[in-house]
Amino acid sequence: MNCLTRTLVQTRQPVLVIQRGMKKKSKIPVTLLKDIPRVGSAGAVIQVNKAYMRHELYPKRMAEYVLTREGPLDRTKVVEKGSGAAPSRTHVEAQQKVHSMALSNQETIGLIMNLQPLVFERKVVVAADGGAEEGVQAIYGSLAKTDVIKALAEEHGIVIDKDALSMDDKIKSVGEYRCVVKLIYAGQASFKARVVPTKDESQQQQQYFSLKK
Repeated sequence: MNCLTRTLVQTRQPVLVIQRGMKKKSKIPVTLLKDIPRVGSAGAVIQVNKAYMRHELYPKRMAEYVLTREGPLDRTKVVEKGSGAAPSRTHVEAQQKVHSMALSNQETIGLIMNLQPLVFERKVVVAADGGAEEGVQAIYGSLAKTDVIKALAEEHGIVIDKDALSMDDKIKSVGEYRCVVKLIYAGQASFKARVVPTKDESQQQQQYFSLKK
């Protein structure tokens, strides 16, 4: 190894060490969707670490990225706080819409958490001997998502989309069933849908089984 090679080898390592030492944790601006203790209140735009946003705030719908389009290639970039660029009217309206949606969905989830079981009366399939079958009581037709969504709106004033409701596709027997509502920025809540025989049929069944015993 000649003198020139030794010199190059000796001068490379310190340069790499200096570059690594200059690396800093970057922060990005985000809009808070919920009040977070020691962080900020809903609607505030603050600077947070990228990792904190990626792993904690965004997955839990607690904050939203602040985005805008810049540059000749129309690439999406994060607007840095204090850059001097005022947010556009469209951007402000979009953030307000997100905030409004979050509050509305959170209110809806709160109502659903306190719901009593929704009761649906259905006519029971009659057995060959004139009574309803013991055990699983089949019903005529079924209970579908549209029936549950309609009941939520008419009985409780809760309006949701069909995609937000998770339940058995078609309920075809008497019983109690779990329904789950999932809303963006608000999480989820569950309630019960209870299918019962019509009142007249219920009385007839009680009389039939009492005589049978």
